Amino acid sequence: MDLHRPPAAWLRAVPGVVTAAVTAAVLTGLAVPTAWDRPGLAPGPRPADWAMVAVAALAAPLARRRPVAVVSAVLALAALSAGTAASPAPWAAVAVVLYPVPRVLPGRAAVALPVAAVAVAAACRSGVLHWPWARPELGGPAASLTPVLILVTGWTAGYAADQRRRRRAESERSRLREEHLLIARELHDVVAHSLGVIAVQAGVANHIADRQPEQARRALASIEETSRTALDEMRALLGVLRTGADGDRLPAPRLSELDEVIRRAAAAGVRVELELLGERRELPPGLELAGYRVVQEAVTNVVRHAGTDRCRVLLDYRADALALTVSDEGRGGGPGGGGGHGLAGMRERVAVHGGEFRAGRRPAGRGFEVSAVLPLAVAR
Repeated sequence: MDLHRPPAAWLRAVPGVVTAAVTAAVLTGLAVPTAWDRPGLAPGPRPADWAMVAVAALAAPLARRRPVAVVSAVLALAALSAGTAASPAPWAAVAVVLYPVPRVLPGRAAVALPVAAVAVAAACRSGVLHWPWARPELGGPAASLTPVLILVTGWTAGYAADQRRRRRAESERSRLREEHLLIARELHDVVAHSLGVIAVQAGVANHIADRQPEQARRALASIEETSRTALDEMRALLGVLRTGADGDRLPAPRLSELDEVIRRAAAAGVRVELELLGERRELPPGLELAGYRVVQEAVTNVVRHAGTDRCRVLLDYRADALALTVSDEGRGGGPGGGGGHGLAGMRERVAVHGGEFRAGRRPAGRGFEVSAVLPLAVAR
């Protein structure tokens, strides 16, 4: 153990140390009642059996910090006591300290220790050491195989526990990566939409400030409102990244709130025509957010790149899917000629829900079109 740890750290470690010691003593002690009768001696366990229970209790808390040294020491004591012990307790003690080995040692070293332990146990039971109680005929074939089985079981249980721990850790890392990717998309959408609208409104206000001051003031008021809303959303998202909790996160926007997107686009000089097909209904939150962000990003691209004063948004509520289309009759190019993070982000959002996404020039006529189909069957 680390002697340089502060007292508070020692106190926090006490429950774990006690638990490891008690567990090791109990598991090793369970082997003691299985003592085999020895010729010429009273039946039952010998002092060496109980001694190995104490050894296991003392060694188990140290095994994770000094696995090679601890396993080697306990294995040596087990080999020495094998000549006088009447039960498999010495090998149970070795198995207890082998348990954490797969977790704390790299691959080859983690395998070398149990192989060495099995070799020592086989030597002790083979009779080559000429100990009176180590002869293979004592206890029969089952007694000869018992030490090996105990050692293999201890290491295998530790390996299985380590694999479960690794899978849980990888699952948690994957969840965090997905969460951070989602937040990055949210930040991009918030920043791209808000700054795009602000840039257009600022240009309008600057252009008409002298001739139409009242309209310029309305544009500046819209800029103020848009920037405040964007700042609130960004603070909430950055708070999630900083604390890992989403208690203060703003509610995710829904398709029923598209009026705000339409209003901001109108303030920037683009009239949005919203058309609904089918009966509007509440969808799963993840799908609502994906649909909202796709429409928001597509409308923002129209404001920034299309060079037109109007666009059309179509929401089709089908029985098994939500289909949406944003089209315009502008110059017919997406951001940067059809690329950019905006289109990639929309495509990723749709792919998360197993949907289909398309963006490009309209099949007939002038302009650009973004379409997506989000199936309800796999919506998350």
